[in-house]
Amino acid sequence: MLQKIIDKALELGFEAVEIIETVSDEVTISLFRGNVDKNFNGSDKSYTLKGIINGKMALTHFQKNEEELSDKEIEKIILKLKDNVLTLNSKEESSIFEGSKVYPTVETVESGISEVPTKKKIAMLKEMEKASYGYDERIELVNYCQYVEERSSTKIVNSKGLNLSKSSEICGFVLGTVAGESKDNPNKQNGFKVEISNKFADLKPKEVAKKACKKAISMLGAAPIESGAYPVILENDAMKSILSGFFSMFSGEAALKKLTSLTDKLGQKIMSEKVTIIDDPLLPESINKEPFDQEGVATVKKEVVSNGVFNSFLHNLKTAKVFGVEPTGNATVNGVGPTNFYLQPGTLTKEEMIKKIDKGLLITDMSGLHAGLNPISGDFSAQSSGFYIEKGKIVKPVTLIVVSGNFLKMMNDIVEIGNDLEIKQGGIGAPSVWFNQLAVSGK
Repeated sequence: MLQKIIDKALELGFEAVEIIETVSDEVTISLFRGNVDKNFNGSDKSYTLKGIINGKMALTHFQKNEEELSDKEIEKIILKLKDNVLTLNSKEESSIFEGSKVYPTVETVESGISEVPTKKKIAMLKEMEKASYGYDERIELVNYCQYVEERSSTKIVNSKGLNLSKSSEICGFVLGTVAGESKDNPNKQNGFKVEISNKFADLKPKEVAKKACKKAISMLGAAPIESGAYPVILENDAMKSILSGFFSMFSGEAALKKLTSLTDKLGQKIMSEKVTIIDDPLLPESINKEPFDQEGVATVKKEVVSNGVFNSFLHNLKTAKVFGVEPTGNATVNGVGPTNFYLQPGTLTKEEMIKKIDKGLLITDMSGLHAGLNPISGDFSAQSSGFYIEKGKIVKPVTLIVVSGNFLKMMNDIVEIGNDLEIKQGGIGAPSVWFNQLAVSGK
């Protein structure tokens, strides 16, 4: 049927056509105080149809199974796409890819989720909830206790002979806890932990409970500190948030639209020599491994920044053609995106960095970056929380502060990079990083 849609589109005047089929099966089980309050099983099959006329490409999405589409419905979808293409007046030419010469082999990981009965998954949720309440008497509530799993597959077929497919399976836990010093005390703190894996056997519900509860308990009594400029360690999760927020700086799409300050910086030193930023879709230890992107281009490991020097934007077919370079295998359905985009770790542990600070901050959480971040100028400000450090030791939790700075300036002001790199499902990761000084607004 996919080929039938392609043939019909060519008959109706398209020069080249591509269709992407995405299938996903999801399971979500939620527990509250020992009772299952949600058990969802869902399947979704969706399609993205792309077509080119006179070098201009448009796309349309539909969800009806291709087996259920009548000839009339197929023609209606294609004619709508044709109308969309004919309204375009952009100068850049688009293309549909005939395929890479070689594609990397990605080892299939058997998750084992199909063999695990639902009763066992629920039993593990109960174990995680029980471990949370038993961790400390100050844990008042487990407000989020969830098991999730997803099987997904993607198939790309086009009129130039490309026919590719890939699949993956993941599973994990999401846990949220609330701690309080007493039931009458309004000072409550949350602890949140997400643990995702390719293998069901690797899931450890008690460890997830320990991490979420420890975080909530550790923040009890948190308060703002005096405003000022402080040495700051951004813990890996917080550093990942910053790197995610500024990913578009490195996108060829942003460069094409003049929405990044790095347009004329290729080959120049833009960050500390301690900084190497990599995009590696084949990273062995990651749960995200992509042999090809959403345009069918084979993926490769790239050093976007090497020892502070800016090497390359990340491209899809369109942006690569404009800049006269090879595509980097970073195409998404709607543009350019990361796959295992991360800051290369250093050698020090987070604890070793803390011991070297006389007076400073360990920031563990940053929120509101979507509103307080300018990816063009690099300026940012974010409500943050974490811990105050004095004489190499954590002495008290801190909250209701705002950390602000400029991305490129701070990346030139790095003291040390930690060794605790984490790359989660979102495809962006970072270790903890110690910055010489960042502005903090408190009390």
